[in-house]
Amino acid sequence: MKRASKKPKISLQEAEKHYQSSSENYDIDSGESHLDYYRDKHPNYYRVLSENV
Repeated sequence: MKRASKKPKISLQEAEKHYQSSSENYDIDSGESHLDYYRDKHPNYYRVLSENV
């Protein structure tokens, strides 16, 4: 029997706060935009933000 994967419950406010704190620690010299970095490293938070644009 397969287990249903549960999506974590993340509020929009929590996702926005997480994105802001992530941008403070982001290294611009990497050549990758923060949004691309964020999408790859934090897909659950990114999904919440992208669904509420």
